[in-house]
Amino acid sequence: MGLREKLTDEQARSLLTSAPAAGLLHGAVSAVEQDFRWMRPLRFSDDQVRALGSCQAWHPGLFRQMARTTSGICIEFETDASEVALEVRVDAEPKGTRAVLEVIDRTNPQGEMPHDGLSIDIDGRHQWHGMPSEGEELLVVKVDGNDPEDALGLQPLPGMARVRHVRVWLPALRGCVVRDVWCDGTFVRAVAHRRHLLVLGDSIAQGFVSEDPAFSWPSLLAAKLGLDLVNQGLGGQVFQPGSLFGLAGSIDPARIVIALGENYRYETCVARRVSMDIRAYLSEVSRLWPDVPTHVLTPLWHDEEAWPSHAMSCHEQVPELIATQVAAHEQMKLIDGLELLDHDTALLADGYEHPNERGCRQIAMRLNGVIRIPSLRPSSVGKRRKRKGKPKASGKSVARKTLPSLPKSSSTTPDLLQLPLDELL
Repeated sequence: MGLREKLTDEQARSLLTSAPAAGLLHGAVSAVEQDFRWMRPLRFSDDQVRALGSCQAWHPGLFRQMARTTSGICIEFETDASEVALEVRVDAEPKGTRAVLEVIDRTNPQGEMPHDGLSIDIDGRHQWHGMPSEGEELLVVKVDGNDPEDALGLQPLPGMARVRHVRVWLPALRGCVVRDVWCDGTFVRAVAHRRHLLVLGDSIAQGFVSEDPAFSWPSLLAAKLGLDLVNQGLGGQVFQPGSLFGLAGSIDPARIVIALGENYRYETCVARRVSMDIRAYLSEVSRLWPDVPTHVLTPLWHDEEAWPSHAMSCHEQVPELIATQVAAHEQMKLIDGLELLDHDTALLADGYEHPNERGCRQIAMRLNGVIRIPSLRPSSVGKRRKRKGKPKASGKSVARKTLPSLPKSSSTTPDLLQLPLDELL
């Protein structure tokens, strides 16, 4: 009898182990109880949600919907079980989300796709689950079976099974509610919270359209930095002063990345007003977290021909406006967004702006590089240097000089220019 069947059998269910999913959340600012012990994980504070729905926001209705999505939030635990199950209900898709996804679906022979869902990491091995079908409230995952010893089919003695590390990624483009985690093992143990990578951004940071919530560039970057992610990427967002109120007491950021500015190109905007908003927003970040290293990105590359900017937009001035305001804050470092992503439409899911999985991996790799070695140019990270003075091939063997050993006090930091992408990620 599998775990799904055991959960429907009253006698078998009493022998299972369970834990409230709310106690296993990572990356959530809070969780609000709904009916019958269902909990809604939230990545924005109540005060932030009010600000996002106020007249100061560019698109209040859109932002209220997007704020309920669970981008970057995980359920993480350890267990000795062979199967685990998560009780989860996924929300309907926000209306504003479909407008972006339809651009991709027009060329998809399968028609409309969710482009989102749940995925699972088990001891570092990634599994895609997808979007639950309508009415489905149970995500069941087989935890063992991937190791050589599992192929022997041996049943471990009670309490002697291998401890597994499980992480369930909640949807990036929809919200959800969760209740309990069930397993056929002897324990479900919470994983200690790490300090946070706080990402403040727009739809590209939220996860449009990386297809898998684990593959957005903030998720990939947080994993490499060994931090929990608080992803406050929000589709359509710009620099909105006052939108961080109520957040500081709920998180503990070790690093902050700000990736805003791209959405100015879609509407009429005046450079003077935009400059004032950028200054006020960055000043708010600086006041709330004065000692936290903060990396501020200028907008990423987009294909202007595929989707031209609004004729009355000040988008071309935005990088300079951001650079001017960043210079006023010592803990902030400016990063040229044009160098974070190669100017190649093959890296864009929609062909004009939103990175696909490959594009997200490149952004995360380059950001990780410049965070570790600030003197690097983003576009140089991961590229191999051309060796100078390479001896010409000949019939005679060329003796190599033996380099002197480094003193113990010397740095042994690897050269990021010569590390392949998979080592950086």
